[in-house]
Amino acid sequence: LVTKDAVDIMTVEVELAGMFTDDYSRLQELARTITRLLKDEILITPKVKLVPKGTLAVNDDKKAVRVKDLRKLF
Repeated sequence: LVTKDAVDIMTVEVELAGMFTDDYSRLQELARTITRLLKDEILITPKVKLVPKGTLAVNDDKKAVRVKDLRKLF
């Protein structure tokens, strides 16, 4: 989460595990589908960023870091 111009913005990074394509339209459709599914559940429209497998950060226990709140509240 980040704040830009007094608006909170949620970015969801999705690893493309086992999927590789250079078909840009297919990747765009995947991002749109994920965005729609998330919006239907959480009632917020996130920005979806597709990333290669192994890109997402993990902690010392090898578990994914699920949320990074980068907002400056004060």
